[in-house]
Amino acid sequence: FIIILVIFISIFIYSHIRILTKQNTKTEILQAETPNSNKIQELLLEKSPTIFRQVLYGWTSIIEIFDKDINEIHLLLKNKEIKDDIINNLNSYSMFLSLGWDYNVYQKQISDNHFRLETNHRHLICQIMGTQIIYLASPKQKDKFKNTTKDKNKHNNIISSVNFWNENEITEKPFNTLEYIKIILREGNILYIPNGWWYLCEIEEESLVLDSYNISLFSFFL
Repeated sequence: FIIILVIFISIFIYSHIRILTKQNTKTEILQAETPNSNKIQELLLEKSPTIFRQVLYGWTSIIEIFDKDINEIHLLLKNKEIKDDIINNLNSYSMFLSLGWDYNVYQKQISDNHFRLETNHRHLICQIMGTQIIYLASPKQKDKFKNTTKDKNKHNNIISSVNFWNENEITEKPFNTLEYIKIILREGNILYIPNGWWYLCEIEEESLVLDSYNISLFSFFL
């Protein structure tokens, strides 16, 4: 009985680790509008960048902070009801055996200069206000990012050393052959960036963003 149990647990762990480590290199963006929890999980498991449209307008917490300045927002975010509402809404996007969400609400006024490698298994960019242009490069483009540096940010610690806005740098090999897709992230929408993808955010209009990260028990096996 013990041997069978050990085999069952091993298979169970292995199958979920495979789900976590799966990478989808197709250059496509999935989209959904106000999906239910089952549909959300179905889309996330595709491991393609996914836009959930007009979702945030249904969150009570977002409505509460929508027209406030950043100082008022940070005060409101200490309110238990608002914190609980954010977590309850994020839980629809949680991984199996989730250990919770880490999130931050901030104003984003400056565009990124460098592509970042997504090392998390569940990262959502929630666009509360403003507009961002997101550049995305699939895992199959990783050889274009040979020169990288480490960032102190605890969620993304690998960034390209190439300044995307520097004409001299982007014309050098191998970065000059980089293929990427460009999307516009509008107010009320959520973008899921899969593990292994590279991304860069350009501010088109001053933004208020909720950045959220989820880990599961299986994250520690990787």
